[in-house]
Amino acid sequence: MKKEKLDAFTDAVVAIIITLMVLEIKLPQVTAANLWEVLRHIGIYALSFVVIGITWLNYNTFFKYIDKITPRIIWINMAFLFLLSLIPLPTQALGEAFFLKESHIFYGVILTAVAASYSLMYKAATRYIGHLSKAEIKILNRKNWMAVGFYALSIPLSLVSIYLSTAVFIIMPAIYFIPSKKLIEETDQNPI
Repeated sequence: MKKEKLDAFTDAVVAIIITLMVLEIKLPQVTAANLWEVLRHIGIYALSFVVIGITWLNYNTFFKYIDKITPRIIWINMAFLFLLSLIPLPTQALGEAFFLKESHIFYGVILTAVAASYSLMYKAATRYIGHLSKAEIKILNRKNWMAVGFYALSIPLSLVSIYLSTAVFIIMPAIYFIPSKKLIEETDQNPI
């Protein structure tokens, strides 16, 4: 299979996931009394949108360097897309029942599974990545597994306080906006 075909398929699935997610939002009637509830729904949707967007961007960034697609990469990609397609479910649950720890646990489990499947796909593809140094691959791989660990940590933190798990859900996407100094230095020394 050509990588362009798998890339196009992934792009289409991500577009459908985002569409389904927005269709699943069931906002209460907007009144002055429940404005915060409406904003919370929108905030949770925005958070999930950003998580999917970051995941898609990371996928496309690393996928352009892959020289070969194997059946293993295809099947891990399918598992990754399946798990990614589940994000609208905990997004809806978290929006509707934000103060229930079970909603936070559900959200944390799905994000952990998505991050783990992405990290496994990245690891499977690293032997076929050209144009990136071993240092760059190592840094990105470490960042991927760090996301798995933090999302997994949100699950027991939900039992302690839903605000701790919420902090993890917000901090993890924010980390991706902080560039790695080592990656910047490596890229400056070896421009692609």
